[in-house]
Amino acid sequence: MNTDLKEFFIDLSLNGFFINNPILGADAMLSNKDIKFHLLQPINRKEYIYIYNIHNDIDLILGEKYDVVFLREDPRNYEKTEAEIDFVSLKKGDNIGILPSGYGGIIRLKFKNKIPEMTKLLMQDGNEKFNKNKHKFITFTTQKIMDRILEELDKAEKLSRPEIG
Repeated sequence: MNTDLKEFFIDLSLNGFFINNPILGADAMLSNKDIKFHLLQPINRKEYIYIYNIHNDIDLILGEKYDVVFLREDPRNYEKTEAEIDFVSLKKGDNIGILPSGYGGIIRLKFKNKIPEMTKLLMQDGNEKFNKNKHKFITFTTQKIMDRILEELDKAEKLSRPEIG
């Protein structure tokens, strides 16, 4: 593959692809210590995770559902999942039900079956520093949007291949 995935996702963003599409990105999840610090409800870690969302291009709303999770550096190897936003916090001590476009905050995801293995690639504690060799940025979305991302990736790869003949 010749396509630079970082540039590919930047181009999608600049072209408005993520506006009005259910996309949730994260690079860290909260440890029990982080949960306590932010005055959040304790969770069953087999069913829930809290994640930090740094920025989003759309409003993130309570009840939003996702059925795919993928690594930005390897979108073709996505995992199926069943997750729903069941808590959103813009700042310490609130539960406003919506994270407005352009803002970051804390989101709790509830998983129907199991938490995807991919979440282990997130920073696991607020005191950790992001290490590119150990941590990854993951994205939750829907199968419909994932299919569109892969279509766009196929187009970009065709354009990056030199013509033979």
